Amino acid sequence: MDIEERSLLVAVEALELPPSAYEKAVQRYKSLGEWFSRPESTVAENDPHIFVQGSFALGTAIRPLLAGESYDLDLSCKLREGVYPQTHSQSDLKKLVGMELEGYREAKRIQEALEEKNRCWRLYYQDGVSFHMDVVPGVPVEEGRRQELAITMESYGVKQVLARDVSNLAVYITDRRLPDYEDVNAGWMVSNPDGYCKWFESKSEPVYEKGLIALEAQVDEVPFYQRKTNLQRAIQLLKRHRDVMYRDNPDSKPISIIITTLAAQAYRPGGSLKDAVASCLAGLSAFVASNSDTVPNPVNPKENFADRWKMPEGQKDRLKEHFHLWVRQALEDFRKIRDLDGHRLVEHIEDCFETPTSAAALGIASAPAQVAAPAIVVSQPPRPWGSNG
Repeated sequence: MDIEERSLLVAVEALELPPSAYEKAVQRYKSLGEWFSRPESTVAENDPHIFVQGSFALGTAIRPLLAGESYDLDLSCKLREGVYPQTHSQSDLKKLVGMELEGYREAKRIQEALEEKNRCWRLYYQDGVSFHMDVVPGVPVEEGRRQELAITMESYGVKQVLARDVSNLAVYITDRRLPDYEDVNAGWMVSNPDGYCKWFESKSEPVYEKGLIALEAQVDEVPFYQRKTNLQRAIQLLKRHRDVMYRDNPDSKPISIIITTLAAQAYRPGGSLKDAVASCLAGLSAFVASNSDTVPNPVNPKENFADRWKMPEGQKDRLKEHFHLWVRQALEDFRKIRDLDGHRLVEHIEDCFETPTSAAALGIASAPAQVAAPAIVVSQPPRPWGSNG
């Protein structure tokens, strides 16, 4: 194994979440699923389904950069029966889920108040490992819209069997910023976090012959950390590099979903970790060179993950410019991992990822110890210059 590959593997290993964080995540989302499905639940008859989304589901979660910072655990709460855009408003669904979450918070004696966000409820949870759980309410998308999504995905190059299976996982979600949030109508926003996870897995391992297994369980097994692909590792490294670079300017830092999508589209499986990083960086660089303002959601191509770039707030924070700046810096910093050696490499890795890295872990010999020069004892101090004695 060459020094570049070893360096990347050592760095990404230091970014991995501890087993206790995964164990707590599993415990908490299963506990929430049991709460929503208990006989006394106000939504028990709506066939609630709790599942993980985001970086935990993708296997790309990393340790927080700052000590004491909480982990993000993104969840979906899909009510699979009895709630539809034609019968309920987005506000109605949000309140149904929020009421059960508030009951859960009280039953678990969570001190922090339940917080409403634009699309989700945020529940703070701390018992040894600090999490905040963002729970997004949703309901299934009807058959006609699912077929439309599948056709659109196929037109963007997604294989037919994957497009059909992924479209079946699409959901309508709530967003209180929408003008018809309080109205009963069919104009809800479409999302597909579960389908995105399946698409991501297909990019990691592109063999897709038998289609996806239907989700029948009340709570799915978390599809992370038991195995790791080089795509997941490469994205972890890219995300940490970004976090370090934007520690003092978090409002302008590139968002993970854009990094993840562009990296997954460019990734070529079967090689080493350094090959994976190189292919992901090549994809990011090509996107920057195109000067595009659009990153389509691969499982809902009409959605643009970069839509905030053109919004007033995004222009104020110069989101597009900073994405380009970060990609260029990442290209330079990852090139140095290939080109540097010895203790300069150790220092560079620590600077890029802020992880403790030892020379021994990289197979670099320790610097030779400095040998102290022998003391010189002067029995008769010399006379001052020019003195005659």
